[in-house]
Amino acid sequence: MPALASPADDPSPSPSPSPADPQATRTRLIEEAMQLMAREGMNAVSLRRIVIAAGAQNPSALHYHFGGRDELVAAISCYLQQWLEPRACARLEALAGQPGYTVRDVVEAAFGPVIAMLSEPALGRDAVNFIGRLGWDYGEKGQEISAALHRRTLELTLARLQALMPGVGRETIQFRLLLTMNAVYYGISYRSYMRRSPFGPMELAMPGDEERQQTEFLDYLVAGLSG
Repeated sequence: MPALASPADDPSPSPSPSPADPQATRTRLIEEAMQLMAREGMNAVSLRRIVIAAGAQNPSALHYHFGGRDELVAAISCYLQQWLEPRACARLEALAGQPGYTVRDVVEAAFGPVIAMLSEPALGRDAVNFIGRLGWDYGEKGQEISAALHRRTLELTLARLQALMPGVGRETIQFRLLLTMNAVYYGISYRSYMRRSPFGPMELAMPGDEERQQTEFLDYLVAGLSG
């Protein structure tokens, strides 16, 4: 099975600024807020607790850098978009000149970077959980932020799928894409549920079976998009 993301082909995230750099506080606030909100909820964590977790010396540091919760959430989304979007869009654009690409190729190009986030030390499951929570845990504002995060990637994905599925209406593909995107975030965020499923612990959830789990997951996504 082809790799979902190639670190050698993709730009690496910018190194974290040094503690002496004024930008360091802002980055620490983003990273700590992302982790806490991803694990506990977008509104469940106080801004003061985020400041303390980030080790900021000034209690008003978060208000200075972001203004408030909405601006902080948008800044975290932008931080993650800068990692996700270039990787997905580069692969989707490359498919345009590749004859014979398939729906599976499109799915891997569009959503492979989300799966690749799991192995990034500064991102991991917290980043995936945070993005997933935007749509259902932060109201209309979160949905607007999520839409901005995904807009360019999904527009390119739609174009690639339309070329493969000329008999399917544009809005139908859009609808399927939104369901697929939700399945990606929820499927990754809650995959540990398979250890406590109604069927009992599933073999797919056991350590060492990640490749099969990924293959099965992609098969499910491709089937949903293809109809």
